[in-house]
Amino acid sequence: MRMPEKYSSPIAYLWSILITILSIFTLEQWVAIVGIVCTIGTFLVNWYYKRKEYKLKEYHYGEDT
Repeated sequence: MRMPEKYSSPIAYLWSILITILSIFTLEQWVAIVGIVCTIGTFLVNWYYKRKEYKLKEYHYGEDT
């Protein structure tokens, strides 16, 4: 069962682009990039929920918190 060329050519191009992008950095560089992205993501999630908690407390207890 062969895949039609209409589908296999775009898939081959997408794979080649993906592999080219992944091969730009070494494994150690990818680990550093993923660590930085996860740290920034954690900061943003914490900021969002702390802000939400603050607004909820402000609404519940009034403006003097």
